Amino acid sequence: MRHFADNLGLATDLLLHAETGLVESRDDYIVVRTPDAPEYFFGNMLVLRQRPAGIDLKRLEYDFAELIGTPPLITHRTFAWPESTDSVLTLDSFVEQGYNAAVCRVLAAHPDDMRPVATNPLVKVRPFAVQQDWDDWSRMQLADMCNPADVTSQRYIAHQQTAYRSLINRGLGNWWGAFIDDEQVGSLGLFFLNGMGRFQSVITGESHRNRNVCKTLVSEVIKLTTAQSDRLVMVADETYHAGAIYKAMGFQQQGRVASLCQERRDIAAC
Repeated sequence: MRHFADNLGLATDLLLHAETGLVESRDDYIVVRTPDAPEYFFGNMLVLRQRPAGIDLKRLEYDFAELIGTPPLITHRTFAWPESTDSVLTLDSFVEQGYNAAVCRVLAAHPDDMRPVATNPLVKVRPFAVQQDWDDWSRMQLADMCNPADVTSQRYIAHQQTAYRSLINRGLGNWWGAFIDDEQVGSLGLFFLNGMGRFQSVITGESHRNRNVCKTLVSEVIKLTTAQSDRLVMVADETYHAGAIYKAMGFQQQGRVASLCQERRDIAAC
């Protein structure tokens, strides 16, 4: 774990990116690129050593163009960096320039730290086994996106499926589904790198939310993989209720990851 050892969210992100794309240290940045998926915003980004200031924006945008790319191939800009648990974060100056700002909690736990929570006895948990599992996964992921019919969204999900299945084929983890009467109602990925287990894309189908599907899925997967790591890592949007669920299960906040992303379709023809 060469990068961001004190922030397990970014550290495990970069370990996964190194398995599915390219990760390179360049001066002030960690450069992440996924050449076969230019529409993957967080797979083509600059990771900063620390929080940027508003006066840094022009330099960051210039360096992004030089190191990641420009339209028509790259139609976004994405920057991410580590934040401490209790830092005060103001990104208004970037939002005013058309960036979407996000802050995620980095949550970590030892498998033995897990506490019992309410579960749903109707939910059966198992690894994905057939193509239908992945087809249902794609539909659920797209349904949770802003523009599911958009070709860019569809290409992104197709790339993610290919990348995750490649990780699975190399023995680095698995994708798990939650099923009720053989219907997939939720899923998550869990991959193991450098002794750590990193969860990916925990999701519950919209019609099955608030029925303890997520708690059941996460709890069962941890039980079934308990010998494979001594640290579990989860990253959850600070504004989303899932973080509270994971804390109730025994995860503790270890830091934060902040990011800025600007989709530049309006200038893609420039």
